[in-house]
Amino acid sequence: MPESDRRRPKQARSRVTVDAILEAAAEVLAEEGPEGATTNRIAERAGVSIGTLYQYFANKKALYQALGDRFAEGMRRSVLDLAPIIAEGNNLRTVLQRSLDTLLGGVMADPVLHGMLHVTALPPRDFEVIDAFERELAVSVAALIRIHPLLRERSTDPDLDARFLVRAAAGAMSRTLSIEPELVATPAFRDALVRLIDGYFGGVIGAG
Repeated sequence: MPESDRRRPKQARSRVTVDAILEAAAEVLAEEGPEGATTNRIAERAGVSIGTLYQYFANKKALYQALGDRFAEGMRRSVLDLAPIIAEGNNLRTVLQRSLDTLLGGVMADPVLHGMLHVTALPPRDFEVIDAFERELAVSVAALIRIHPLLRERSTDPDLDARFLVRAAAGAMSRTLSIEPELVATPAFRDALVRLIDGYFGGVIGAG
């Protein structure tokens, strides 16, 4: 059956079913990895029949793409929440701390986002939407580097610096979620990321 012909989640009950399937997929992926995350295991975890799962998702790749879409949507909402924080004009350390609190809080509050970041072994082509979000986030970070005098002075290539920092932070978050997920929601983890960024720029953030 063509994917466009599959039932779309228009009714409230359908949306609940889709959400349950996505949350189950994220949990099973996080616990058992891509090989163990069969559609049968996901359906079992979601409490639906395999036939019901296939009414909404043609295969695992369609599930991955839906998870990626939801991840990117949730993180974009978190990024939008950063605008008033940055606009307040607090010192750079405060801006970074509050921004990271917002982003990390958004991840930990949603089991799908949380589960998605557990996963490090999936084929990149299945999560192109997440790669696109990281590129968008890097553009925002590069803009911050350009407008903040302390960062601008220490950067010879804001675009490269932004890409590196976004990937470094994402890698640290993903790895920590896979082995110590409870640590990600703590101020200690947030402050460790601030120190990572501060060290990259030569220790100027405390002065900002």
